[in-house]
Amino acid sequence: MNKRTLKILSYTFYTAAFLCIAAMCANALGITDLGHGGKIAAGFIAVISGYAASYFTALCAAPKKRYSIIKSTVIFIFVFYIIVLVDFTLIDDNLGRNIFNIYNWNTTAFSDYINRNTNIVPFATVRLFINAVKNSALPLYAVLENLLGNLLAFMPLPFFLACLFKRFNNWYSVFIAVLLSVITVELLQLLFLTGSSDIDDVILNTAGAMLLYGVLRIKGVSRFISKITFGVWETENGTD
Repeated sequence: MNKRTLKILSYTFYTAAFLCIAAMCANALGITDLGHGGKIAAGFIAVISGYAASYFTALCAAPKKRYSIIKSTVIFIFVFYIIVLVDFTLIDDNLGRNIFNIYNWNTTAFSDYINRNTNIVPFATVRLFINAVKNSALPLYAVLENLLGNLLAFMPLPFFLACLFKRFNNWYSVFIAVLLSVITVELLQLLFLTGSSDIDDVILNTAGAMLLYGVLRIKGVSRFISKITFGVWETENGTD
């Protein structure tokens, strides 16, 4: 493709990303109501469009500038991902989150949260969901949304860790970083008395992240990711 076509594609995708982010901001301000699914869709389209725009921009640039363009884009997407993650885990009232619960914090409220919203028994919540579906107490889609949401929530983290921090180039360093990140979120939910602090969330969040890291470690996948990121993802991240 010639530069003119690449620039048109770049501007088109930048516009799509901007519109999606604007819609999410309007939703956050209460101007519009995207709903839970709408926010996820808008965020996903914003990331894909934003990266595509930067990729085509990089193709227009001199080869030695392409790495820095993509690296800056990955940093921006990482920050965007963290903001969305904080929203979904601590703030989004559609998911039963309310960070302002901390203003009602007292020993009674904390004790009530512990009794109602914590679980330290592995897979107890998963079994509870399965039984709820069997007894028709919950629709299947609601259970799948919860379980898949927990699997997907931290999936992008290993990619960002490996791209932005060179020390995370093996499975055990990534595993420790992911596990500590997940536990931090669960502790923040406990501190702010929002959502639920559940060992099943820790297991599913960590499993989802390590599953994607395992896929990214496959040599063919690693080489492809390195190619489309102009080396920001190093092929060494795909092997130990």
